[in-house]
Amino acid sequence: MKRAQRSIAARRSAAAGLWAAAALAFASISCSSAPKAPDAAFEVKNKAAELAKLGDGYMAKALYAKALKYYGDSLSASQGVDDLEGVSAARVSMGRAYLASGDSLSAEKEYGNALDYARMSGSGTAQSAAKAGMGEIAFAKGDKDGALALFEEAAALATAAKVKDDNELAIALHDRGVAKAALARQAEALADFSRAEGMNLKAKRWTEVGTNRYAIASTLAAIGKTADALAAALGALDADKRGENGRAIPLDLAAAASLCAKLGKDADAWDYWVRSFDSALAEDDAVTVRKALVALVDLAQKAGKEAEKARYAALLAQLDAAPPAAQEAPLTAPPAKASPAKP
Repeated sequence: MKRAQRSIAARRSAAAGLWAAAALAFASISCSSAPKAPDAAFEVKNKAAELAKLGDGYMAKALYAKALKYYGDSLSASQGVDDLEGVSAARVSMGRAYLASGDSLSAEKEYGNALDYARMSGSGTAQSAAKAGMGEIAFAKGDKDGALALFEEAAALATAAKVKDDNELAIALHDRGVAKAALARQAEALADFSRAEGMNLKAKRWTEVGTNRYAIASTLAAIGKTADALAAALGALDADKRGENGRAIPLDLAAAASLCAKLGKDADAWDYWVRSFDSALAEDDAVTVRKALVALVDLAQKAGKEAEKARYAALLAQLDAAPPAAQEAPLTAPPAKASPAKP
């Protein structure tokens, strides 16, 4: 339920390493003279976490099949050392990857399994992550009230856990805010977003901060506070640039451009749309590329920029003429950078 993706670490390692660790652990139990290996499971968990980070990296690039491969490896590793929290975390990560790719049935299955293992582990934060995932499924199905109830549970579980790492609580609060905003409870939603933003800002989780601020901008825009929404959108842009979140930056720029246009700041809107186009093109984000081109053609028409209008219109026609499977490929002739002249 995000514009940009969140990272939940899963766990896994190579099969040979697992068999070696298992054999060594058995030997230490069977024979008192055998060398101890107290860190064997810990090493597997560390390896699993490293693989999970690779999966997170592919998630951020919207390469879901590759992300699932690494999350699946993490799951196997955690199962090998009976790391219940690790199994739950891996399944939550797999659920998010499935959901992002449009496979809600597989996502729902993974979240359900994640909750089972979280319950067995006794970890409040693990249960919170699984509940939040189930809430995302409910929200995707259009069950806003059901989603809110699950997010409420997730927030309560994360709060009761009283752990130093407040990442899961921040996620639950953000998701709860999204559900409240969808139910026209904007003031409450803004309070949840702001609270999550504060937690993420303190921990320097820049991608999460960008997500919180983008949601704040969207909510403020919905209630007519356009100037405040623009400030929030620019704040999201700053956070995503700090976190080098390439998938989110074109969206931040597009939001800023749209809000500037609503405020009558066509010159600023032009610049932000050009930047959004460039960034989206670099990320092969065809949806945002097209949105930027449509806006730039319109702004060029209003400003009497005939050359720019012709160039962007030609690129738009080229994009629309491409077959669907090819529309995410870069355009053959990207336009020149915007000149200092304003529309």
